[in-house]
Amino acid sequence: MDNVYTKEELKEAERFKNRRDVIEALLKDNVYYSIGEAEEIIEDFMEGCV
Repeated sequence: MDNVYTKEELKEAERFKNRRDVIEALLKDNVYYSIGEAEEIIEDFMEGCV
């Protein structure tokens, strides 16, 4: 099983330092996400912006 993290934990991660605003807007409070799930949500959103 993948490790899971809250929105706040993901916002503090070095990996997502340039996407903190997107994480704040897209991810829900009190929900746990794997890195892969968070990346997929962000990528889907970014593709829709193009």
